[in-house]
Amino acid sequence: MRARDLADARFAEPLTVTDLARAAGLSPAHFSREFRRAFGQSPHVYLLTRRLERAAWMLRRTDRTVADICVSVGLSSVGSFTTTFTRVYGQSPSAYRAAAPPAAAYAVVPACVVRFYGRPQNRTFREDAATA
Repeated sequence: MRARDLADARFAEPLTVTDLARAAGLSPAHFSREFRRAFGQSPHVYLLTRRLERAAWMLRRTDRTVADICVSVGLSSVGSFTTTFTRVYGQSPSAYRAAAPPAAAYAVVPACVVRFYGRPQNRTFREDAATA
């Protein structure tokens, strides 16, 4: 569980099976076997799945480029990212983004900002000059 929590929290960092095994206090080979037995997939696949889930969220909710998203989730090759994303989600990252509503639809302006800018502003233009 400690290794899975580490993978969930730090998926964008260059984690290796050795790093995850160290967090679990096991040897890399024993850790890989036990992780697969406990979670049904290898540590590498689990980490890749977390990265792809975050990338999918970013594609739906932001206007960042595909290359920027690729790097920000901890992957180094845009080509490998695109191939893997297409295999998992059934469409390329660009097509996935195009199928979702634009990111601007999710931009929410806080109510306090709306109230502040929606209020009439007290202007004293020319009134200050009249009292002088």
